[in-house]
Amino acid sequence: MLEEVAASATPVSASDVAARAGVNRGTAWRLLATLEHFQLVEREPVGGRYVAGVGAARIAAASRAPALVRRARPVLERLGAQLNENCYLQVSSGLTLPVLDEVRAQRPVTVELDDTDVPLHCGSVGKLFLALLPEPEREEFLRAPLERYTPGTVTDPAALRAELAEARERGFAVAYREHEAEWGGITAAAHDQAGRPLAYLNVTVPAYRYTRETLTALSASLLPAARALEERLRPGA
Repeated sequence: MLEEVAASATPVSASDVAARAGVNRGTAWRLLATLEHFQLVEREPVGGRYVAGVGAARIAAASRAPALVRRARPVLERLGAQLNENCYLQVSSGLTLPVLDEVRAQRPVTVELDDTDVPLHCGSVGKLFLALLPEPEREEFLRAPLERYTPGTVTDPAALRAELAEARERGFAVAYREHEAEWGGITAAAHDQAGRPLAYLNVTVPAYRYTRETLTALSASLLPAARALEERLRPGA
């Protein structure tokens, strides 16, 4: 039943959860009450429909990293071998996007992301994260001033909004010389069955090796890798 609540893209009623899980309504009410007691599900104040609770988030935060890294590693290694560039596996944690794993290129010049805090509006991972946020949260972010780090940083909210819309449509985001003048990056996401991002595959490169157009062309390898990761993260995979 927790899987059914978590898999729903919108809050779900008890009767719908019961039907999807294949249990009777009385059993569903008892189980949902237990899940609610442990904060694994929560009820909306208006309507009383169920969503995944903060208890589920605590468990996910404690458990997902090792399992996610293990399942993603073959995909990350194949992508790194195909592109011969540094490839990173990242997840969202609040408004940060920590690196869980990486594959490094066999090249003399690469970009290292160790302990690098890239602002959301000028990195490819951050842009895709923003693009996939619910609109009210995205608009709240865009109301704050956007700091300029390089001449290429997008600081106009309307221009960034247009980029984010394009990222949602294409399924990937690009940042080129926007946080550091010597860097470029491209990112795609692996989603769950409800369409929510589970993890991000990020390729970060020295900008001198690419134009924005040739960096964008890496999406031909990156998008299939993200779909492969989705398959590996599905329940029962």
